[in-house]
Amino acid sequence: MKISNSKLHYFNPGHEHSVCPGKAHDTPSAPVRKMREDLSLLPLWYGAAGDYVWVDNAVGVSRFLTSIPPALRPPVLPLSQAASGRCTTETKPLEAAPWGLSPQSIRFFESLRKRGVTLIVPPWKEAYTRLTGRQTAAECLRKVQARLPETSSLAAPLFCTTPEEVRQFMSVYPPPCLLKMPYSCSGRGLLRIPAGRLETPALHWITGALKKQGQVSIEPLLDKACDFAMEFESDGNGQVAYRGLSVFETSPKGSFSACLLGSEETLRNRLRACVPEQSLQDVRDAVTAVLTETLGTVYRGYLGVDMLIYRRNDVFAIHPLIELNLRYTMGVVALQLSRRWMHPSIEGRLTITCESSPGAAYASHLRMEKTYPLQLKDGKIKSGYFSLCPVTPETHYRACILA
Repeated sequence: MKISNSKLHYFNPGHEHSVCPGKAHDTPSAPVRKMREDLSLLPLWYGAAGDYVWVDNAVGVSRFLTSIPPALRPPVLPLSQAASGRCTTETKPLEAAPWGLSPQSIRFFESLRKRGVTLIVPPWKEAYTRLTGRQTAAECLRKVQARLPETSSLAAPLFCTTPEEVRQFMSVYPPPCLLKMPYSCSGRGLLRIPAGRLETPALHWITGALKKQGQVSIEPLLDKACDFAMEFESDGNGQVAYRGLSVFETSPKGSFSACLLGSEETLRNRLRACVPEQSLQDVRDAVTAVLTETLGTVYRGYLGVDMLIYRRNDVFAIHPLIELNLRYTMGVVALQLSRRWMHPSIEGRLTITCESSPGAAYASHLRMEKTYPLQLKDGKIKSGYFSLCPVTPETHYRACILA
């Protein structure tokens, strides 16, 4: 499954929105655009030697790279319009590698090609629209349940087109419930209904979501003990391979906040404290088979399957497929950080933070650098704080390691 061409990475979080039918030409929201700008260098840490990462604004990039200890400097190079000439000497064109494939990202790479960057840009397939929507995740869950009878009691999400259908679901599965927009991710487009009936604010949210995307899904809210995911890679020729485990944390609203860093065995031990190793292996086998059947010959690239361990009648159980993310994920970033740059005996956290006040992220960055000085052992991170992207007084989003 190794690809011979070097890649040009492009960090485009929130790509699901432009995959939604009718939204291909919509402008991303201001928070998404700011996240894209502040964390544009994140692919430095998951790309391979010989790869590039596109940066629209190269100001401060050189200073950031020179501030990285030599032992930690990534093999990926930043590329901006000013430096794009270096790609014209490549013996092979670069392969376009967005964080998430979407019509918007394809248009972006096409614009770079017109500006002189030699690129292989994949064509958009209508199948990607179907695969990106939460409907496909629900279909995959049902297929996994057929392979894992012990999960049959889990209610698959119901897709509703009216508030009345939402009420009908709640009459069968009383709250707490979780509503989701079909094309959303990372805690966006979610609404929790903790108890009781649909109140006016919830009805307003449902009405707005239906107007934007035509459907909402609803499912029971489980008594969660631990969020985790399995990361995979599809070669597009019928092979889907397991790439590793990620254990992550979310905010009260459901958005991603942190991934644990450590060896596969360390992460498995955390899960084995609740569920047997054989259960994890059975889930991995079932999900791999279903992914191969569903997208193995259509989609090429990384993908993550969000899962969770929950309490059911005072016993822990696994929900094998909460979400299907057809893109690079923070779990993939955490895997690469753990394997390449973390000392094998150390655990840590990859954290994504957002500060709304101007200058607050920069002040926190300086404080963390002073309070938790970076320490290396054998050329790898042993302890301390390390920022993965430049942090300036204008920064709002940060991606950092704390070990």
